[in-house]
Amino acid sequence: MTEQKDKDKKEVYGLSKMSKWILGISFFALAFSFIAPSILTKFSIIDFTGTGEIGDTLGGIMNPFIALGGALLTYLAFYMQFKANKLQREQFEVQIENEKKQFREEIKEQNEQFLKSQFENQFYEMIRLHKENVSEISINLKSSYFSGSQTVHSDDKISGREVFKYLLEEINLLYWITKEFYKKESPDYVMNMSYGIFFHGNKFDEKLESQKSDDNNYVNLINSLIDINIWHSHGNYKGLKHIVKRHSGFEKAKELDFSLFKGHSAHLAHYYRHLYQTVKFVAYQDETKISYSEKRKYLRILRAQLSNQEQTLLFYNWKSKFGHNWENQTNKFFTDYRMIHNIYNDLLIKDFNLIKLFKLMGEPYYRIEPNRENDTLFEFQDW
Repeated sequence: MTEQKDKDKKEVYGLSKMSKWILGISFFALAFSFIAPSILTKFSIIDFTGTGEIGDTLGGIMNPFIALGGALLTYLAFYMQFKANKLQREQFEVQIENEKKQFREEIKEQNEQFLKSQFENQFYEMIRLHKENVSEISINLKSSYFSGSQTVHSDDKISGREVFKYLLEEINLLYWITKEFYKKESPDYVMNMSYGIFFHGNKFDEKLESQKSDDNNYVNLINSLIDINIWHSHGNYKGLKHIVKRHSGFEKAKELDFSLFKGHSAHLAHYYRHLYQTVKFVAYQDETKISYSEKRKYLRILRAQLSNQEQTLLFYNWKSKFGHNWENQTNKFFTDYRMIHNIYNDLLIKDFNLIKLFKLMGEPYYRIEPNRENDTLFEFQDW
């Protein structure tokens, strides 16, 4: 820019070849005008003795040369002024163009700030709605105690995030019951069937695409187990004992004093739909406006609202066919955006291993934040 200004100044205040020639001729003409009378009177073949007084003679001889020099200098002055006006006009046009460019950039920046502000307002509103969805989830724990000679039954309502630890135990229990029934099926198939009962309850048979006899018999088995009196009898498993006896960890089932296998879609359907749309809303933002690192920052805020049990249930939702869009060829919400970052193998049913499932022993196949030394898929990898 400085070089261009120097060049423009040189064009205005410097002299071109033509200007130098004009200036030289002008000075020559003026200088010659002083010696022209002597030369033209002494050495001229024309006789000037009859031309009147000497002043008229000198004036008549010198004036043409002076006029010529003056005319040339006047032309040169106009020419220099013309160049100065032209440069001034060009500089003014450049200034106008720069101001337009700066104005466009300011408008673009303001627009980007407005869009980002609009995005953040919507994002935090979605987080607020997520918290409301969590607070609306509830179960009624049934308890009984003796008061004198009478047995008193009561219901204690559990709401909010605490509910998920009970729901997680229910899906674990369902999985092993289902696995005992489908001895030859894969863990994915078993999870899909168990999650179907967990989500839809005894209406799951109406949702089944196939009407295989085994599937119908499985739903009938679950229906027979729904009777709370069969399941709970002072901690004795009765009808279920022969099914779960080979699996450890079911002492916790004594704590599941709520209506099992009735389904939780009334709350969870809305909960998962909204959570999915919130993650998708952030992940699908144009990265020329909101970078990948910024998206990760926003989704870390969202993930911080999810307990480890919630993230584990989210994993089961995906492992069944119910939430397959969480992680597929199009969406990488679990890998690229780390939405189940805080779960670990001890939280999961032993048939599912995060290291094998997500190939953690090989080279990373998921996106990593730039300029970040450690960006692991799961928190336990940093332990």
